[in-house]
Amino acid sequence: MRSLKYSEKVKKASTIYNAIKGLTEDKEMSIEYNGNTYTISAYSSYNDKMSYSVWNGYRGMNVSKVGRTSLTLYSFDMMNQKTTYRLPLVQCSLLPEDK
Repeated sequence: MRSLKYSEKVKKASTIYNAIKGLTEDKEMSIEYNGNTYTISAYSSYNDKMSYSVWNGYRGMNVSKVGRTSLTLYSFDMMNQKTTYRLPLVQCSLLPEDK
């Protein structure tokens, strides 16, 4: 199986990317990645800039960058050790909103 070109990845991830960028303050959406459900929350930070976090139950990570094909995530543990992760949007699926 061949790997996707960057332009193909951008096209495939565009639905989720646009949904994330369309979130307004205190709104959230759900995605599925590797069989797990994650909630992406939006909140207003300094200078009225929109910031995001990704949660799975009680564990969460902040989003340092919303890229066209991936989210760059980070968190700090109790010993101030930084953990980073790149979440590929191409491998995620958008879950329907709860009514």
